[in-house]
This record gives sequence, C-alpha cells and structure tokens, in this order.
Amino acid sequence: MRRGVTVVAALLAIAALAGAASAYTYAEGEYGTLIYASDARSMAMGGAGIASADGARGMALNPALVGKAEGIDVVFTAAAVSAEESREVPLYDSFEGIIAYNTYAMNMNLYDRYIGNVAWKPAGEFEWMPAVAVGYGPRVDMSYNYHVQYRDSDTQAEPLDKILYDYWIQNDGGVNALSVAVSQEVMDELFLGVGVDFLRGDADAEERTVYPVYSEEEDVELWSSYDELSGTQFTVGLLSEQLHRVDIGVVYRSSFTLDGDYSMEDAEGEVTEGNFEYKYPDAIAVGLEYHPRNELMTSVSLDVIYTRWSEFESDLAEDIDFDDTVEYRAGVEHQFFDNTQARFGLVYQPAYFDEHTTRTAFCFGLGLDVVGVRVDIGGQMGVREYGIEEGRLRETISIGTVTVSHTF
Repeated sequence: MRRGVTVVAALLAIAALAGAASAYTYAEGEYGTLIYASDARSMAMGGAGIASADGARGMALNPALVGKAEGIDVVFTAAAVSAEESREVPLYDSFEGIIAYNTYAMNMNLYDRYIGNVAWKPAGEFEWMPAVAVGYGPRVDMSYNYHVQYRDSDTQAEPLDKILYDYWIQNDGGVNALSVAVSQEVMDELFLGVGVDFLRGDADAEERTVYPVYSEEEDVELWSSYDELSGTQFTVGLLSEQLHRVDIGVVYRSSFTLDGDYSMEDAEGEVTEGNFEYKYPDAIAVGLEYHPRNELMTSVSLDVIYTRWSEFESDLAEDIDFDDTVEYRAGVEHQFFDNTQARFGLVYQPAYFDEHTTRTAFCFGLGLDVVGVRVDIGGQMGVREYGIEEGRLRETISIGTVTVSHTF
C-alpha cells in the first residue's frame, strides 16, 4: 500500500508541473474548446470510450468506468499537437466570379498536453467499497497563435521584397481540471459514477505589430489582456454490461460557470480591470461498445455527444448565437493473440459557432505490452474550412498521443 501511495503522489506531481496546452483555432480562441481528456486508446478510436475506457483512463469520459479499476490503476498520457492554418482570399474574374483562392498567410504551431489519472479499487474484505479516482488535465483550451508578414512588392531588398512589419495575435492558456470521481457497482454489472471537477486557469492574449530594425516606426502593442478563471463542474455516469454483447454508457455533464477577473491594456497604455462570467453549456452523451459473435476478437465503439451551446452566456457580450452540436465518435479495435491491438476511428465534430462548419478526423493507433507496462499509441488528423471576413480559413489539426498505464 505504501508503494501505491508513493506512485499516486509522484504521478500527480508530474501532471501538475507539466501543465496543459494544446492546439486550437481562431474561431475558438475567445471562449475556448471544451476538452474531456481521453487516453491514446480512445484517441485512436475516434475519441470513443464512454462504454469501454475502463478504470482510471476513462474517468473524464464517464466516471462510472472508474468502478472497473482493479487495485491501483495509474495512467499517464502525453500528446503532441500540430495546428496548421492557412488564410486565403478569393481571386475574381471580370464578371466577379471566384476563379481561385490565394493564400496570404500560413502558420503552423506545435503544442503539448499532459494528463494524469489514478484510480483505486479496494480488494479482499474491502471489496464492497466504491472505487475512487483522482486526475488532472485540460478542460477548456484558449490557445491560438497567428502571424503574418507584410511586404512591399515595389521595393526589393535582396532576395525578397522589403518587409514592412509583422502582425501577431497570441492567445495562451486555458482552464485545467483537478478531478475526483467515485464509482460503485450498484447491481450486477451495473456501475454508477459521480465526478467533480475543480476548474482553475488563466489566459493571456495580445495583438501587436513589430517593425524591422531598419524601420523608423516603433513596435506597437495594439492591446493585451490577462484573465484568471475558476469554476466547478459535476458529472454523473452510468455503465451497463448486462447485455450479452453490448455495453452501454450514459453520461450527463452539468453546465458550469467560469468566474474571471480581467485586466486589459490598450495601445495608449490605458488599463481596464473588471470581472466577468462565462456560462458553459451542459451535455449528455451515450456510448455503445459492441462485441461481434465471431472468432476474431474485435469490438466496435460509438459515442454520441449532444452539447447545448445555444445556452452559452457571457456578461461581456450580447446576442451570442451559438448552435447546439451533436458530435459522433466511432472506432474499431482488433485484438491479436499476442495481446496487441490495432485501432481505427472517425470523428465528426460540428462547430458551435456555425452549424455548417464541421471537422472530420481520421484516427489510428496500436496497443501493446512493454516489459509489463501497457503502452498505447494514438494518432488523429482532421481538417475543416470556414469563411472569415477576409476570405476563408483552412485548418489542419494533427495529434499524436502516447499513454503509459500500469496496475499495481
């Protein structure tokens, strides 16, 4: 038991020191992207796992899954995220018809993300006690970085056109969740779980122009802001394995309010301070895992998540008109006889800012045992396009994830 406590403390310390940052996009830069942290297995299966990600690895997806833990279950996940953005303006013919698009800015940013979870299920004479879990990971991400360089095509400074200035937008930060979950088997193969997320974070944002060293102009910080954020969210989950070949998971995630204090400075150096509230929507999710009747050890997972983004509120902005979203995640896992798995998945993810904008992603991965430790590898690549004031924006998000887990 002493060794188990030491492992728990070490993992939480690593996760807390590592922090969380991930790649997200222009449209979500202000209010962020909701993240319900999953491991590499779920990532490879399109993010599905509400009915299948057992133990500590599933606590952010469905707290009822914590009840499947055996002994002390330790999971650590690291992800590298590449965000590529290209901005394009239309080229018109003489009849004002669009004949092509011209790219005027292209950016690629790399980010990292870290998640740590620990679950404990008493054994022996204390087997009647519920399983408990503690985790740390990102919940709302507000990171976004943009850079474009303006040049004078009529003035050449070898070998390129003369640089006029660089324009930057940089948003960094978001909200992390320190999560606690409890799960109990209330009936034979029926698990009930409850989770609480204590949300804390901050976000920096700035917009500036930077002139080259030979310019007579001085750099200008157009504006900058710093926000501190906090809140609490509750989650209730159910897992039923009572059917012969189908497992069912149901999750309700409560709405939550982020209370913030902000400080903003404009280009003239005038500082404005105040406080605000962002009310994020509730969501309900259903997950299925199906085990076909055949000799091949294959399972199919499907999650459907409905989020009521139309209920989002901000006391700093009026007439926010977000769309409710229904997200689909599907994956297949094939078990080889040497305890190695191959996984594939798809994600269909509508955007809350525009119901006609969707992100579709392809996912893949492997699971294997390495010297007694479970190692899962997952990858995802997704693309979406949408219109902006200057033209259109194309985003490509690529994610590579590694999860290391062990049961003591």
